Amino acid sequence: MSKYLELPPSEKREALLAAEEQHDSKLPAYIIEKDYWVTQTLNILYTKIAPTFSEKSDKPFLFKGGTSLSKGYRLINRMSEDIDLSFSLNLLECEPINLEKVTGRKARQTAALAIDTKAEQLIKQQLIEQLTQHLQALDTKVKIEIESDAPLNIAIYYPKALNEDEYGSSAQQRVLLETGGRSDNHPDKVIEMNHMLGEAIPDLLDDGFDVLTLSPERTILEKMFAIHTNHVKESLADKHARHLYDIVEIDSKFPEWCTNKALFEVVVNFCDVYYKWHADSCSTALKGPLMLIPQNQNMTNKYKQDWESMADMFPKAELPYSFEDLIANVKSIEAKANDSFYADLP
Repeated sequence: MSKYLELPPSEKREALLAAEEQHDSKLPAYIIEKDYWVTQTLNILYTKIAPTFSEKSDKPFLFKGGTSLSKGYRLINRMSEDIDLSFSLNLLECEPINLEKVTGRKARQTAALAIDTKAEQLIKQQLIEQLTQHLQALDTKVKIEIESDAPLNIAIYYPKALNEDEYGSSAQQRVLLETGGRSDNHPDKVIEMNHMLGEAIPDLLDDGFDVLTLSPERTILEKMFAIHTNHVKESLADKHARHLYDIVEIDSKFPEWCTNKALFEVVVNFCDVYYKWHADSCSTALKGPLMLIPQNQNMTNKYKQDWESMADMFPKAELPYSFEDLIANVKSIEAKANDSFYADLP
């Protein structure tokens, strides 16, 4: 049993508030609480459930996305809400799409949707029951439900130990397990995980465990392509300013990653084949120029509004950059990537 769960309710609240003061991240107590349940969910997935699939796959799950950047690699310091989990094709008993045999975009999309069907069957027939069993063994108040079918996401509602006025507005008090089988799970790396609560209060530290995680070198390129797509489509989508922040933070530590042309092309081509991605976004990403900064005033206003709404996702509810400085950093990365990706093209 995890040490935190053995505490009476009042002491759980006190522990979370103490961890807010003591943890290096300075993130609020409600984020530390959510991180605790993210950690428990990952622990169950990798130490309890993954071994049951060992005959099908030695790497059944892959942890990726923003939470992997903050929790796994410590490359960003913002609240990362949920778990983005990919299933291996081996686990789903599927083969990669054969580009020589499956040539049309429509046919490839049909093949990709078949992978989704297998993932849905895995979740509804096995995973949801296993998760429910193990999470409710920790606390019977945990509730698990399928939140959406497309994509297939699992919502995990955990018991709240804080007072209602101690929760912020940016994070819901549930862990969203976002799943999918259409993923190129390379390159990857094994990272040891634990929860922020135990890092701040050693008496509450549990044993660490290993999590197979997507390499952040690929994650930054996926985020760059997502931003480029948003601009090509002239979309005013929500929650894209966080991608800009993540790109800037990763680039500040590993500036060579955003110039990996070969891996960027793998990302673009994979999205084209498996997701029937916006065609113009794919072609312009391969030919250039890459667009990372807002392309018009409406889009600039949208990003600015999005960015300024993110304040309570950061320590002390303070944005680490002004919007103008954020965009200036992104513009520099955009220029560097364009020089690397397209300098040798006619």
